[in-house]
Amino acid sequence: MVAAFTIIAMLCGLLAIIAVLLLWADRRYRDTSSDVVEAINALLPQTQCAQCGYPGCRPYAQAVADGAAIDLCPPGGSTTQRALAQLLGRSPGPAVTDPQPIKARIDESRCVGCFLCVAACPVDAIVGAPQWLHTVIEERCTGCELCLAPCPVDCIDLVGVSREPPASEACPASTSASPSAPCIRCNRCESVCPEHLLPQQLWWVSRAGDLKAARDNGLADCIECGLCNQVCPSNIDLLAVFSSAKKNLASEQHARQLAQKAQVHFEQRKHRLANEAQALATRRADRIRSRSWT
Repeated sequence: MVAAFTIIAMLCGLLAIIAVLLLWADRRYRDTSSDVVEAINALLPQTQCAQCGYPGCRPYAQAVADGAAIDLCPPGGSTTQRALAQLLGRSPGPAVTDPQPIKARIDESRCVGCFLCVAACPVDAIVGAPQWLHTVIEERCTGCELCLAPCPVDCIDLVGVSREPPASEACPASTSASPSAPCIRCNRCESVCPEHLLPQQLWWVSRAGDLKAARDNGLADCIECGLCNQVCPSNIDLLAVFSSAKKNLASEQHARQLAQKAQVHFEQRKHRLANEAQALATRRADRIRSRSWT
């Protein structure tokens, strides 16, 4: 009987040790899990340009999760570098240069319809057919530059895209007649806000450029009524800061949506190419079999 209890106790102890080891292994290697890779991939610009040295954003995300440098993405610039550092708890290192957004344009007067640029585009942003003129779907183009090298007549140019909003959408001018003074935290703006926001807190985070905190503090709910400006004893133009932050937030969301679409087009292209390669291999095998019977 004592021997049986001893064996049971040893088994329970062994199971406890295994459970502890499994828990440690889960925590130790969680950073390389697929969830972290997907989180890293979501921060990348999805240009699929291969300038990082990897064939696409998803392979680079896997490499970063495995310990690769976080400053290898030229299209992402310092914004992506800082976001990756914050996600992974790494030092961002020297800041990289933020690139100017670009789009590809085809000069149709020089295009010879060689179809090489269509095959090179990783997101199917170029449409056309052999011996016919090609054109670029600007909304799909990620500015990856991969279409430049294959073009035999150099008819593709890269055109800069301005980040600035149109003049008609510029931030309204200050409505304050006198210069502003430091915020005295009187909370008068909070008492008049029809959306029950915290304009003072929203002003601090918006002015600092922290769009995530601004979004969490209800920036999208601001109706830009201007009541906070009217009651501010320091004559701070809160409305101008909120309007500018909302435009920046909208621009960020638009860029994120374009990145998601580019990722979808890239994956669809990979599947299409794989299917075409499989179909080609099947046709070749059929021809070989048919010749063997003759």
